[in-house]
Amino acid sequence: MEIRVGQAYLRRLPERHPMYRDIERYVEKRKAKYKREKRADDYLAFLPQDGLLVFQGLPFQNGSSRTLIDTLILTRAFVLIIEYNHLSDTIYMDPAFDQLIQHKGKAEKGWPDPFYRLQKQKRFLQAWARARHLPELPVEYLVIFCHETAEVKAPPANTAEEQKICLANQAVYKINRLRDLYGQPVLDSKHFKKWEKHLLTHHPPAEIFPFKIDWDAMYMGVRCPVCRRFEMEYKDEVWRCQYCGQADKISHRQAIEDFFLLVSKTAVEQDLCDFLRLGAEKTAKLLQEMGLCW
Repeated sequence: MEIRVGQAYLRRLPERHPMYRDIERYVEKRKAKYKREKRADDYLAFLPQDGLLVFQGLPFQNGSSRTLIDTLILTRAFVLIIEYNHLSDTIYMDPAFDQLIQHKGKAEKGWPDPFYRLQKQKRFLQAWARARHLPELPVEYLVIFCHETAEVKAPPANTAEEQKICLANQAVYKINRLRDLYGQPVLDSKHFKKWEKHLLTHHPPAEIFPFKIDWDAMYMGVRCPVCRRFEMEYKDEVWRCQYCGQADKISHRQAIEDFFLLVSKTAVEQDLCDFLRLGAEKTAKLLQEMGLCW
């Protein structure tokens, strides 16, 4: 969703806009992260499907505190919090100073210990569950390095914490070991569904995009799919570009999606008409043809 919102802004903003390049760079970074996390998620498809649910991008709020969990796996015996790490090249564990050391070419850089954040998320999730009177479950966590060039090297000590770190292709093995460790279910079917319901419904909406752009800064209208100018006019159920002459019948679909992504999830009649530069009657007809309510 972050990528889709960013791409909509890039369609609607002039390249001279002071935030255009920042948004462009942000979208490219998010696309790269999404690709890596999707690759890591693909491995989770090999997990046994019985009594196991996977939730992604879950925002949590407990009182005034908030957190966002990358991936959460719910079983009847335990809950697993997964954090995706995007460091590349060779990564060393440095338990003496609670950090990761990244070797990239000849450069060396230190990064914060990911376990500190995960331990906070563990405590947060436990408090969140107690506040909703959910049956208590053991909470585990795992750091998955999802960059395709990542190589993780742990020190000889090989502590319990270091067992909670792995590459994407090792995740299923790590999770199955936890399933073996917590062999006996804690939740019956009723309470498992109760956990599922609360995870799906009892959390605040996530912040989708960090950039805030005024509506006035964006191009209005329907963009030509060929010359990319906002010069399309609607007549006799056909969109025709007044600049290059391109004609089609579906150019409004991208524009309506842009409206829902950037302006409002609920189509206010006059706002959508202004956005499309189209009258109310024609706008309503296009929405109905797309199966959207006015």
